[in-house]
Amino acid sequence: MKDRLTTSSYCFILAANFLLYFGFWLLIPVLPFYLSEFFQAGNSTIGIVLSCYTVAALCIRPFSGYLLDTFARKPLYLFAYFIFMMMFGGYLIAGSLTLFIMFRIIHGVSFGMVTVGGNTVVIDIMPSSRRGEGLGYYGLTNNTAMSIGPMFGLFLHDAGVSFATIFCYAFGACILGFLSASLVKTPYKPPVKREPISLDRFILLKGMPAGLSLLLLSIPYGMTTNYVAMYARQIGLHTQTGFFFTFMAVGMAISRIFSGKLVDRHSGRHSFVSLITLEAGVPMETICKMLGHKDVKMTQRYARVTQKKLFEDMDKFIAATEKDFILAL
Repeated sequence: MKDRLTTSSYCFILAANFLLYFGFWLLIPVLPFYLSEFFQAGNSTIGIVLSCYTVAALCIRPFSGYLLDTFARKPLYLFAYFIFMMMFGGYLIAGSLTLFIMFRIIHGVSFGMVTVGGNTVVIDIMPSSRRGEGLGYYGLTNNTAMSIGPMFGLFLHDAGVSFATIFCYAFGACILGFLSASLVKTPYKPPVKREPISLDRFILLKGMPAGLSLLLLSIPYGMTTNYVAMYARQIGLHTQTGFFFTFMAVGMAISRIFSGKLVDRHSGRHSFVSLITLEAGVPMETICKMLGHKDVKMTQRYARVTQKKLFEDMDKFIAATEKDFILAL
């Protein structure tokens, strides 16, 4: 019988994440128009203002992981969510471009913190056996918000709705999201002894290649999502550009539905091969037959030598060599 995934706390965290990203995506295609029309900013200035958000979120993320590991996660998550929510109100009172940039930087910092906090909280409240599937559905809320938010924001802008009203929509969505987040019940985790502060507490060196790959993937993604609406206007497209986000989100959503289950399945195979059979002394050839693999090389992909297995084999080796040494004497 599968562990239950759809608990009330899990549903609340899904709603909180959807509403957070809805407010975020609602403004993504609208902000370039706002900066151009309200502050008469040029294209280069618009790029700098929008990039402040991303750079701030990037700078805080290594430290947010450390803070969430050190202190209680839910209070930090709610605090970051509250700051993120209030920055939409800050945009309403920003009378100068300098003040708007300051709010944008704070918004980016809180976004970097709240997204990492949400990921840790949702992992805490879901069963480990369905973690990949649960994270897939959790990420699906982002894709759903991405399919609705930009189209709704552009629809409001094209209909002549004021920018202040659009900001209020995003503000209201995050208020509802904050209320949903506050209803999430996280399990109690006893305090653990913390290791001394070191570089790997902030930056995982082994994860640098994957991080670089994600960075290179995100650069064209961010450029496209921020400027696609203005680009469509420049080339004379008068169609509803919000559908661009909708179709892209549909494709991402389809991939997430299947990728979560695939991760769980392959994680289970890694655990079966490394933690159960190999540690029990089952030969690799036998494990290959048990999994139905045609070639033992396929099985070796799932095999990892754990510390426990390494120590056990070292003890056997030492015992054997000591016996041979005594016999030689």
